[in-house]
Amino acid sequence: LASENAEQERITEFESRLDQAGFQIVRSAEDEERPDLAPVLDGKPASFDELQRQAVNGEIDQTRLEQIRENYFRFIDEMNRIFSKLRVNRNEMRRKLVELQAASIEPQLDREIQQLKEQFPGERIAAYLDSVREAVLSGIEEFTPESASWAGGGAGPGSVGSSGSAGSSQAGSAGGGLEGDHGDRSRFQRFDVNIVVEHTETEKSPVVFEGTADYAKLFGTVEPSADGGEDGSPGFMSLRAGSVLQASGGFLVLRAQDILMQEDAWNALKRTLQDGATEIRTIPGPYSHPSGLKPEPIEVAVKVIIMGNEHIYDILYNQDEEFGKLFKIPAEFDAVMERNERNTAEYVSFMRMIQTQERLLPLAPAGIAAVVHHGVRIAEFRNRLTTRFSRIADLLREADYWARRHESAEITEREVEAALEQRRYLYNLPEEKIDEQILSHELLISVSGSAIGRINGLAVIDRGYYAFGRPMVITVRIAPGDDGIINIERESGLSGELHDKGVYIIEGYLQSKYLREHPLSVRASICFEQSYVEVDGDSASSSEIYVLLSAIAEVPLRQDIAVTGSVNQMGEVQAVGGISEKIEGFYEVCRKIGITGTQGVIIPRGNIENLILSREVLDAVKADTFRIWAVDTIDQGIEILTGLQAGARTQRGSFQAGTVNSFVEKRLREMADQMKRFGGR
Repeated sequence: LASENAEQERITEFESRLDQAGFQIVRSAEDEERPDLAPVLDGKPASFDELQRQAVNGEIDQTRLEQIRENYFRFIDEMNRIFSKLRVNRNEMRRKLVELQAASIEPQLDREIQQLKEQFPGERIAAYLDSVREAVLSGIEEFTPESASWAGGGAGPGSVGSSGSAGSSQAGSAGGGLEGDHGDRSRFQRFDVNIVVEHTETEKSPVVFEGTADYAKLFGTVEPSADGGEDGSPGFMSLRAGSVLQASGGFLVLRAQDILMQEDAWNALKRTLQDGATEIRTIPGPYSHPSGLKPEPIEVAVKVIIMGNEHIYDILYNQDEEFGKLFKIPAEFDAVMERNERNTAEYVSFMRMIQTQERLLPLAPAGIAAVVHHGVRIAEFRNRLTTRFSRIADLLREADYWARRHESAEITEREVEAALEQRRYLYNLPEEKIDEQILSHELLISVSGSAIGRINGLAVIDRGYYAFGRPMVITVRIAPGDDGIINIERESGLSGELHDKGVYIIEGYLQSKYLREHPLSVRASICFEQSYVEVDGDSASSSEIYVLLSAIAEVPLRQDIAVTGSVNQMGEVQAVGGISEKIEGFYEVCRKIGITGTQGVIIPRGNIENLILSREVLDAVKADTFRIWAVDTIDQGIEILTGLQAGARTQRGSFQAGTVNSFVEKRLREMADQMKRFGGR
């Protein structure tokens, strides 16, 4: 206060001398922020241009003008010295005031900082809080209320020249008083804390599933914000964390198809796992805006789980040399699980969970059994249950709809069957069209009688969401020759690789079983009649052997029996897929054409565990109006189809007379002799 009074007295004394000398402080014409002096004529400030004009007109004496000009420069120099010294004094007083203010708040500030250190332990946090302490003490003026600031002290440069505003303007510039709006908190934003990840309420390791695995979602980004600089560059409060940082200390779950489509994100993810650290920065690319911020890397400890199909791990392991080092554990999930008491109980628990969560009607015991039966059918093993739980959940929802429509209080077997029947109705248009073609004889299928070189094979048409079986006529025509077995499907480009393999196996079987003393001298053409799409798989190879043997031995095969099963070169019949659909498909055709009571199918014995048949087929089997034969070998199957003994080799090395095998061997030898005689002519 004493310093302010001394300054005020000096300024007052200077203003008094200016007044006596005929001068007044005004704003500079060139710079309004800078004060200037003007001579006073007739009680008003005048410019030197005006004085010069009056001197020329003789209104004032030239000598007086020179004296005024000399006094002007003398007073200007003195004013500048006064204000310069005032600035020095003010700065010194401000420094001392800042030191005094810092000393007064330092004890309280240290207590607050210590409390924060105890609440948030850690070396890096302590170092940050120490830097905050130093920043607060060194910038104490920013925290001083306006009423206590130096600028609000009253006297000083801000009060010079009570009759003009020029003195006030100069005071703000020269005096260096604390300026600015203390209500504007933007000055304090550098002390803000950007909590990019918070786990205060997380009790267990975090598990984050990222459905959109682009770079920004995974690693965060720097968003433009209002606290950035004038050039639009964002400040640290616009840092946004990504899933990698949010999952640190836990698990991050990604879809393979999502992360692999983002090359930048995939490479950055591998670097993060290798380095154990991640960075928040702008998205790389030609269209991203660079940021002046460069946050330091953040240490992360995260387990990344990538979900994909059954082949994705093998592909990545063999094509990306870094993949095997980072992802060491492949976890493969089977589509089926063992059907035992424990797993069945878990299955029922899953059904009840869906019922509770989605407020479905209660499940009756018979309804539960029907759903479990459907799970077994999807698994295609009687001792297995499907793990495709989404399909089970869908069935429960659909059964609930039918239960409400039937005004039932619970979901019973009737509602489950209604839901499955509705599904079949929605999906079975191709099945209906094939049956129409069979009944109209557009497709030539016979389910009664017998024929040479003709058999009903069984095929499955699998649409992914719906599969059904239907018979397919396979025929063979033979003649002497050296072409061997001709696969007409392959010759016409309609045979898949697995079907080609099955045909080669058939040829190997013939050679090993019948051609011990002579070469294969036959030209046999195998054809899937009225088939105009690609045939693949080897499930028809047993059917092709049966019809080939029938054509060679000229022995008729029963047409009321359909056949499925693959075969090896030893003549052993092997299990195939879709067995239930194949049996039901042939039964359906027989039912529509006419059940004779003798119809049935031959299947591999290895498929017995896969039989999960519809109630209608089971009833027909129990009533003995439809039969299922399970065989282990081709010989067993040929006996059922022909009614003759297959025949074994005697001690003399030939097959028993009157058997199918003896007829085949005899006919092959005859064709070999024919070829030999023909070649000798």
